[in-house]
Amino acid sequence: MLRHFRLYRILRVGWAIVVVALRYWWLGKRDAPQPKWDRAHRKTGEAIYTLATTLGGALVKLGQVHGARADVLPAPFIEPLRGLHDRVPARPLSKLKKHVERELGRPIDEVFASIEPVALAAASLAQVHKATLKDGTPVVVKIQYPEARRLFPIDMGSLRRAVRVARWLNKKLDLRPLANELAEFVTLELDFAREARSTERVRANLAGDPDIVVPKIFTELSTDKLLVLEFLSGTPLSKAEVLREKGVDLRDVARRVAGLYAKMIFGHGFFHGDPHPGNILVLDDGRLALLDFGLAKELPEGFAASTASLLASAMRGDSERALAAAQAMGFQVPDGQVATLLGVVRMLMGDYKDSGAMTEAFATSRIGIPTHFTLIGRVMIILSGVSHTLVPGEKIIPAALLAALAPHLVAKPAA
Repeated sequence: MLRHFRLYRILRVGWAIVVVALRYWWLGKRDAPQPKWDRAHRKTGEAIYTLATTLGGALVKLGQVHGARADVLPAPFIEPLRGLHDRVPARPLSKLKKHVERELGRPIDEVFASIEPVALAAASLAQVHKATLKDGTPVVVKIQYPEARRLFPIDMGSLRRAVRVARWLNKKLDLRPLANELAEFVTLELDFAREARSTERVRANLAGDPDIVVPKIFTELSTDKLLVLEFLSGTPLSKAEVLREKGVDLRDVARRVAGLYAKMIFGHGFFHGDPHPGNILVLDDGRLALLDFGLAKELPEGFAASTASLLASAMRGDSERALAAAQAMGFQVPDGQVATLLGVVRMLMGDYKDSGAMTEAFATSRIGIPTHFTLIGRVMIILSGVSHTLVPGEKIIPAALLAALAPHLVAKPAA
């Protein structure tokens, strides 16, 4: 049965990617008009959504990453994927009850006075239910799907095979870096014990900030497959229209999100690495809340300062200072490739002029990226998408991040 199930998933993923590759290859050969490209983008987004909601697992995470890229990906493509941020179909709680009780080591009703059968949210690896502890404390219960760790290697194997086929059909469609990134990040997200420790650490780091809330972890009830956290009432950034209707100043929200990430990355050196719009709430009292710390990351000593210097110098056009910072971080920059490095860094900060040519130049540049920078780059990319979701076209978050780097924008001393 497992062999047949594995084969089914491989074939579904493989066929979907082959169809997408052929669709774009055909449009490119025919020099199709924009309306046909828009229809192709929508069909592709819908196909990814259907695949993710049907098969679950790592495929949902793949869709979430793409659905957060409102800044650079076509609107018809990302629109079907937005639902993966907070509207992934959940499972009946009854089917997860035995799994929850195994993790708790006792019957559910010995721990919770009540637990709502309808999930608050569902994602790639888990779903969340609101509950009440015996003492009346409102909480949420994050339940990792029992098969998540078993399905992950199957999904990654099928995705990598499909990526090879897609590249064979279309040499310009190289999805290998995305597959590698997905494998690295999902491995981290499967470890709930690590997530609990990360949540508590960021909560402690931000305890002095009255504008930011991180939920408390009930460690005595949590395991590496089950988390019990403080319940927070708010509206996710993915529901930007709802926030507008409530009169929330989304420009101010964007600036506060930028300030929060600048503080975590450049101040604390330990940061939340998955800022997609479903993981950031505007609470009912106006404060911001940060959820889901599966991708939290600690930076080595001095790495955050070098990152700040790299970003600031690249935006200022100071190639000498940017190169020095990059090399201090562990970047491998071949001769003649500094301009490409600076161009890619500017893209991370929201400057997408000539992005197609720059992306292609980077792909052939042989620039070596240090492992610790990968998640920072991903955060910057997603934040650009969040910025566009909140205030389309204004680049509020990239601008605010750049302002936070002002101390590093110093003129180079005269010789």
